[in-house]
Amino acid sequence: MTENAVPARLQFRLRGFIEHESTDDFLQGANDEVYMSAVGLDSSSVKKGPDGKPAVDLIHAPQIGDVSADAVRVPWASNPHVLIDFNLQQPGDWPRTYTVTLFIVEHDNGDLAKAFEVLNEQVGQKIRTVVVSAASSAAASLAGAAVGSAIPGIGTVVGFAVGILAGAAYDGIITAIDEGLSDDVFVPVSLTLTAQNPLLIGTQSDLGVQKALDVKQHGGFYTIFYDWNMVSVAAPDGVGFPTLSLHSHGPAVRKLQQLLNEHVPDLPSLAVDGDFGPVTDGRVREYQRRVEITVDGVVGPQTWGMLTGGEASQEAAIGTPTLQQGAHGPAVRKVQRLLNAHIPDLHQLAVDGQFGPITDARVREFQSRVAIVVDGIVGPQTWGHLTQ
Repeated sequence: MTENAVPARLQFRLRGFIEHESTDDFLQGANDEVYMSAVGLDSSSVKKGPDGKPAVDLIHAPQIGDVSADAVRVPWASNPHVLIDFNLQQPGDWPRTYTVTLFIVEHDNGDLAKAFEVLNEQVGQKIRTVVVSAASSAAASLAGAAVGSAIPGIGTVVGFAVGILAGAAYDGIITAIDEGLSDDVFVPVSLTLTAQNPLLIGTQSDLGVQKALDVKQHGGFYTIFYDWNMVSVAAPDGVGFPTLSLHSHGPAVRKLQQLLNEHVPDLPSLAVDGDFGPVTDGRVREYQRRVEITVDGVVGPQTWGMLTGGEASQEAAIGTPTLQQGAHGPAVRKVQRLLNAHIPDLHQLAVDGQFGPITDARVREFQSRVAIVVDGIVGPQTWGHLTQ
């Protein structure tokens, strides 16, 4: 990704297909055609529906094939086929999961269109069912979410729920389709990519790397080559997220200084002058310490990522664990922000992720004000009052 670009789309691409062994026997003929399709799930597409329950919007890929034919698969080596295209700029919470569930049908004597129709309908419904269940049980903020909005804090949960769907979950569906000399319908395969933050997704080691998936069913043996590919667009502000350090200058530094002032409001505001001097360097290092990333004064993808959503995503995903003096991390930052919001008449706590004596005293003050047990422990009762 170039410095003045931002991630726009995440693509699941097919890059090759090898048919090691066909499912066919001498009654069916040899080397039957193999067709593929898929459904995609972006966890940020799970939204609160009008009935107050999670609603799931799936992406349905068009059917492609015959993927065993050279004319179809050979060009993928230089021009990968985009099977599912996800919108990285869709509003919603981070971290997110992007899951592709592959459909594979070897065409014998059955109704190919019907096979894919049933797969889309019944497998899609199976996915929706497990996602709704996972989102309902994991989303503490579901009740407060606006209708039609993405549900925070469920990205990795729903991705995991779909990812573990396998043989037993699909057997009844596949058996209903795959009878006699009809088409050989393979058990769907789900593949998931987890992204902590849009700016950090480009740093993931498995992005853009060709991978191989072996599929062995019905006596057939195929290898599918695929990758995850990110597509970037020009940054709306024309500045982007270039790597910055001491002595950098210009509009990107001004952007950085503004973000630091927003994220570290308890310290004196930086001058937004576009000059990365010792004061800005010190503030960068303080911020890096607070969010527990490498403290080096260099503003690269990791620091930009935390400043532009990663920190908020961590706090949304962490839930409401029991905390007390000595704890540290995103859950403590979350408590400190909430305490500042609930007790604005006292000086602002440093949102530094360290549960020390000052935070302990502030917790006790809050507990006293809401007339609950004053013990300095942030458990279910204190969380309940902080988040209501």
